[in-house]
Amino acid sequence: VLDSNGVFELFWKYNNTHITFEAHVKTLGYVGFGLSPHGQMFPADVVIGWVKDGTVHFKDRHSTGHYEPIIDKSQDWILLSGKEENGKTILKFVRKLRTCDKDDRSIEEGTTKVIFSWHPEDPQHETGLPFHGDSNKGAKNLLLLSPAQHRHLPADAIKFDFVNKQTLIPNKDTYYHCTPYRLPKLDKKHHMVMFEPTIEKGHEDFVHHIIVYKCPAHVNYTDAMLANEYECYANDYKHPMELRDCTSSAFLAWAVGGGPMYMPEKVGFPLGDDDDSGVFILETHYNNPTLKSGVIDSSGLRMYYTPTLRKIDGDTLYTGLAVYEMQVIPPGYPKFASTGYCSSECTSKRLGHLPEGIHVFAVFPHSHLLGHAVRNRIVRNGEELMINDDENYDFDYQEARLMNKEFIIKAGDTIKTQCIYKSDDKDHITVGGISTRQEMCIGFLMYYPKVDFGICASIPQYNQYLDDKTQHKPAKLRELLNARDWKNETVRAEFQKVTDETMHVMSCGSHQGYKMVSF
Repeated sequence: VLDSNGVFELFWKYNNTHITFEAHVKTLGYVGFGLSPHGQMFPADVVIGWVKDGTVHFKDRHSTGHYEPIIDKSQDWILLSGKEENGKTILKFVRKLRTCDKDDRSIEEGTTKVIFSWHPEDPQHETGLPFHGDSNKGAKNLLLLSPAQHRHLPADAIKFDFVNKQTLIPNKDTYYHCTPYRLPKLDKKHHMVMFEPTIEKGHEDFVHHIIVYKCPAHVNYTDAMLANEYECYANDYKHPMELRDCTSSAFLAWAVGGGPMYMPEKVGFPLGDDDDSGVFILETHYNNPTLKSGVIDSSGLRMYYTPTLRKIDGDTLYTGLAVYEMQVIPPGYPKFASTGYCSSECTSKRLGHLPEGIHVFAVFPHSHLLGHAVRNRIVRNGEELMINDDENYDFDYQEARLMNKEFIIKAGDTIKTQCIYKSDDKDHITVGGISTRQEMCIGFLMYYPKVDFGICASIPQYNQYLDDKTQHKPAKLRELLNARDWKNETVRAEFQKVTDETMHVMSCGSHQGYKMVSF
């Protein structure tokens, strides 16, 4: 369902070359549907169709302004059928994923912005379309070329909620709240098979992302350690030292725009085994740019787990850039690339005992407001291979996506997570950090079989400007860069080259914690 009132339903299926749509719309007038680079009504690649006196009218068009879309010379959207039934107009149509028409948009893996509209009346002719109005239109982000999840829960599934306990959201721009949880004691191994957000109604604009971390099993967690909620990254007494290593192992991850995540039928995330402490940390990032006060929240994540074990244990691997102010995005760039690495030395260390490698079955990319694209890739024997690219990344639609084909990562591979940022409307440097107005570049990779591998991320050092003796590196780097003329194309090109070639410090982490190493 594309709109909030349930007027416009869209169904689709695809293969390697074509995609077929079927629109069911509660109108006996015309129906519009299209692909848009920015989610606006123009410019866009659109089709408009209706049924009048038993005859179906359907044209491939493109929009360029606040006027009727123009009929394409090349009709690449092909009508398969059309009818009016029970107060609905139903149109079925197909097109190639990539056409040779300059007025068409290619359909690629990753986020696609679709637009839609309808009108209660049929047009009198092909070039006399009445305006649909502001209320009969919309836009939505979709993963058109990602496999559909198998939305089924076993009959013996058990529900558990990781939720905030009437948390007062401070009147500050960014706040991270941490709530410890101890899972009910399990007498045997179970599998987590699905999780979903439970966002309190009316709080959708406050809850930016939620992560549930799984704490290492080698620590004896007392009830006193878990008694207090706390601000996640504040250095105070409410943040027990024993809980700090929990963030080396992300168990569940969700961000704004995401929905439920069902594991593939053969995969479950283990609970209650020897590696399970039963202790988790719920981390909630609250975004409150208007500094509203008095908001009390109980949002969180709900998981379902079952004693009926699946074939394979799965897990999540954090890749990309570690969140730190040494990630720098200067102003003035239509496209600026920041890349985080997991070195071949690290994958050899963590996967060396597993010659068949790990199978990535889903990817959850995460960036902030400047993010324009997120690319997850590996380098193997000098060749760069794509795991998953989203060239139309949208901050408001951060959905985990299943892979059309599982990707195998082997010992010795280098994992690259690259984010493309658009900063040409900025007049200041943006750095990495936990605020929504700062940036991140993360790829959460869901994989099987589970190994002792929780995080593999890096931090650029900008050793071309700074050395090991430099104190307060982030501040010193910003001081140097603030003196640059970022309107100068040569300056921008030089800094992109420096960013691409700088040394990184890397975290190569097990589920028991991690340490930083240079490479």
